[in-house]
Amino acid sequence: MIAISHDPDSGTLYWYFTDIIAGSTDGEGECDATLLLDEDGQIIGLELELDGSVSKSDLTFALGHPGVRYDPATYTLSIQLLEAADIDAQPISESAILDFDLVGMIQGAEIQPAKTFGLDTRLERLAPFMVNLDEAEDEGEGEAPIAPPAIPPAAEQAAPAAEPEKSIRSGFVALVGKPNVGKSTLLNAILGEKVAITSPKPQTTRIPMRGIYTRPDAQVIFVDTPGIHDPRTKLGSFMVDQARRAIPDADIICFVVDISEPPSRLDRKIAELMRRTRTPKLLVLNKVDLPTPKGQQNLEAYRALGTWDMELAVSATKQKGLDTLLDELVKRLPEGAQLFPDGQRTDQGSRERASELVREQVLRLTEQEVPHSVAVEVEEWEERGAAIYMRMTVYVEKESQKAILIGAKGAMLKQIGSRARTGIERMLGRAAYLDLWVKTRTNWRDDPSSLRWLGYTDKS
Repeated sequence: MIAISHDPDSGTLYWYFTDIIAGSTDGEGECDATLLLDEDGQIIGLELELDGSVSKSDLTFALGHPGVRYDPATYTLSIQLLEAADIDAQPISESAILDFDLVGMIQGAEIQPAKTFGLDTRLERLAPFMVNLDEAEDEGEGEAPIAPPAIPPAAEQAAPAAEPEKSIRSGFVALVGKPNVGKSTLLNAILGEKVAITSPKPQTTRIPMRGIYTRPDAQVIFVDTPGIHDPRTKLGSFMVDQARRAIPDADIICFVVDISEPPSRLDRKIAELMRRTRTPKLLVLNKVDLPTPKGQQNLEAYRALGTWDMELAVSATKQKGLDTLLDELVKRLPEGAQLFPDGQRTDQGSRERASELVREQVLRLTEQEVPHSVAVEVEEWEERGAAIYMRMTVYVEKESQKAILIGAKGAMLKQIGSRARTGIERMLGRAAYLDLWVKTRTNWRDDPSSLRWLGYTDKS
């Protein structure tokens, strides 16, 4: 029988496929994981999304237990310990950690759901499989732990009482949707300030960016995610994965769609991802300002994609319907403490925002494949009197792209720099000197080391 241990301090759940003794584990791996829940939200199973590097023989320990199946077509290991009338799937944002023995067989898996998931309250049906964490570890090794010294009563009394935090409604709202539906434009309109770059080209947003809206009774932290698309590069896969991982972590999900167009295959794919979570879901119908002869038909088609807690029509460019959207979001947020100080609009630093403003101008001024092959790195950032000097390198994948970015006698690069500097000075509220260079880094979008070097990692 599969055994499970729960560590409430770290918020993790470990699934043992075999006994693990000291020295038997030889390596670790990572994979995406999804918890299986019954109709009451209690955990009854786990799905591990493996890859082709794991063979069926590597799953010998796991497959030796009842209720465990492996689908080689999708590389999915399903562990259903208990039956349920209605099974819900809850994706886990953090990767599962796999332990491998000396011959490469998987011994077990550790998962860590988001704190908002409430793991401690969802273990009722797993009781027959649970083992004490101390029992699951080897006994009799090492020295007995030394207990920390007791705190004298006087020291406890001397500690000042903490002031109670003001309770408001606060939480995270994920803006998800396919590319070019206006997620970043919507976020900027809500905040009344440009914190996310925008362009007419798809896949402008590459990493989730938080925009913070604060009012006396609430703080809404919006997570602007990359558009979910069919990736053609490792960078594209990273972007889609970042967007998908934002879904289970959010308190509310806003599915942003373009009401002027009917649902596409990507819209249906995103709706399917959202159906796998019990998080409140709002259907946000953007671009209502555009002529839409088949608006009602499109609306019915979007409605049919899922079960929505509410539908809201907005226009990000005309700033229509935003107050209603905010009120409905605040109603659904949990009560809690304010997470960011008043006046803070984003979790991005000035350097990140400045580099993104440079990339935005590349997106707007160049065509075809050049915009998507560009990455910008801040090489130098220095205070010089009342101004800031910054030197940035714009990386492309081909020499031909480098020539396009520089332009005849440097004209294109000057235009990009001039427009970007205007936005940077507006953002900083002071003068800026921007020195731009262009370099070639061949096929960086498909090179894992380049992606890490340029900051496209899970830590983003």
